[in-house]
Amino acid sequence: MRVIIGMILGACLTVAAAFTYDTLSGRVDNLPDPATNEQRPMVNWDVVIRNWHVLEADTQQFGSRVQQQWRKLTG
Repeated sequence: MRVIIGMILGACLTVAAAFTYDTLSGRVDNLPDPATNEQRPMVNWDVVIRNWHVLEADTQQFGSRVQQQWRKLTG
């Protein structure tokens, strides 16, 4: 159990550290042109947010299906 909690905590700390670094260095808001040698963000936060929203929608759909099946079994 400690190992699982440690892995989850480690992943959260890693993401938080990358976000903090990108935010403090000012690289999140203005994505540079790839043709120039400007610094790019460590993480493409637009992709992260889009994937997070997809995960939320999938989780809600799964929860709805579970509720429907439970109602079928109990009703």
